[in-house]
Amino acid sequence: MPLSAQSRTNPPLHIGQRLLAAYDAMPRGERRLADLLLEDVGMLRHSTAGELAERAGVSKATAARLFRRLGYSGYKAAQREIRADVVAPLSEMPGTRDHAPLPHPGPYLEAEVKHLVRTFELLRADEISYAVELLRDGEKLWVVGFGDDYPLAHFARAMLIKLRPDIRILPISGFPVAEEFASISSTDTVLALAVSRRTQALRNIVGSAARAGAKIVLVADRLGVGDKAAATVILRAQSKGPTLFDSMTPTVSLLTYLCARLAARIGDPAAERLRAIHEIHTEWGDEVDPDV
Repeated sequence: MPLSAQSRTNPPLHIGQRLLAAYDAMPRGERRLADLLLEDVGMLRHSTAGELAERAGVSKATAARLFRRLGYSGYKAAQREIRADVVAPLSEMPGTRDHAPLPHPGPYLEAEVKHLVRTFELLRADEISYAVELLRDGEKLWVVGFGDDYPLAHFARAMLIKLRPDIRILPISGFPVAEEFASISSTDTVLALAVSRRTQALRNIVGSAARAGAKIVLVADRLGVGDKAAATVILRAQSKGPTLFDSMTPTVSLLTYLCARLAARIGDPAAERLRAIHEIHTEWGDEVDPDV
């Protein structure tokens, strides 16, 4: 369904989501401008259409076609949307005022399913296969996540440690990151979570890991400045939900799928490790009898 028609029946998508949804259908020139905007969509606030086109190395006509493809009447309409995102106070956001209506389960679930499906639609088979190879072949695996991405990093490590040994996580509570990170090597792979707000700590780790020669699998909602230069492969997971909070459903599902593919790629050693883990749990009496 075209974005303009879709917006008549569903809440309009943010421009970042529109760019991701339409990206595969864009011709080369429009993709160049889309890549620029995905790195920092905030540049729309203070730049003219001509300035953006010049930075991307495309014509003004190409820029106009891109914004029409995204469902906007023109560049100014997209700019107004971005500026409104900045100036709207928290008290005006849905669900934050005392008498604001709470989101109903139906629209909420519809939005969750849409983001989940779209995340997997945008995954390229070659990129997911490459990410699996990097996670299999890394001598050590580092899982990195800060802020709201921290529990996602723990979730990823909990699955990865079932499949292969030596899975590191950053940050570790109470331990300086630099001391832990000093063990990074060119034979390692880093799984970096950048779905929520980017932190300088995450940028530091990704940049230093790239300079050390390590391979980087970046899971992100949108591209940031320098991502393409630093990351070996980028997997996108849409996170902008219908409520005040980001949706973690697509990212959790993507990580689960990634680890399932990794288990199949490792094969017998992963199965043997899972059996060994089960035997240890049984020996220690960790198994719970459901009939007791």
